[in-house]
Amino acid sequence: MKKALLALAFLTVPLIAMGQEVTARASATGPNKKFPVVLAPPHACTFMKAHPCVYYGGDMNPGDPNQNGLSNENSLLIPASFTYTMVKSPVKAKVSGSFSNDLQSYTNDPATCTWAWRKGVSEGSGGTLIGSGDSKCVTTATGRNAFGFNEFENVTTTTVHVTAGNLWFTVIPDCTNSSDSTCSDGSRSFGTTTDGTINAINGTFSVRDTCDGQFTGPVFDSGFFGATFANWCNDFGIPAGIDPSLPPNGGATMSYGVMK
Repeated sequence: MKKALLALAFLTVPLIAMGQEVTARASATGPNKKFPVVLAPPHACTFMKAHPCVYYGGDMNPGDPNQNGLSNENSLLIPASFTYTMVKSPVKAKVSGSFSNDLQSYTNDPATCTWAWRKGVSEGSGGTLIGSGDSKCVTTATGRNAFGFNEFENVTTTTVHVTAGNLWFTVIPDCTNSSDSTCSDGSRSFGTTTDGTINAINGTFSVRDTCDGQFTGPVFDSGFFGATFANWCNDFGIPAGIDPSLPPNGGATMSYGVMK
């Protein structure tokens, strides 16, 4: 039996015992309102000419029936629950900043984000940590909404040097202020998925979750939910967008981005 099956078994226990869900689709109620999508200031990709975006997975697509949000949060209630996106860099490069789009019911407190970059990730293994930290974070409402949550863009400085090839990274909004009740009262954050059809930048760098048994696409690492670098679709049966007609090869990725 694969380790992934064990991860799924452990994941189920806290979901039942503590009433927590790992996806926004599963846990949220409320209307899925549709907003116009405009890549304009203050989007991270418009911040500074000196640090342009070299990659962006794309905006959420309200028309995608598999649109979702995956646990990506660091709060007093649910600490260090990471959803990594997978990209394939064509070159070695310096990364100055990274960002994630997250469906949040809490406000970052303090105004920081936890971040991490890795290489060599495989089923049950985090591979090599290239860089990580907890840094000042600029959080901006995107104007989009899904499953009753508002979406926010979280961008932070992540000075790392990456090699060409497969890489995994995440940016997580923090809510760890013990004096702030929203950090422990059930408020949640979910990384936004995307099918890559709206406003993607170098979308061919995305390594997508195609739910075909291969270890590709978004990866989940969470001690709270008993998941250790597990593939979202293969291991948990949560398709995050698997229309094979979508470019370049179908499948989903995360609405995350990279600034040089």
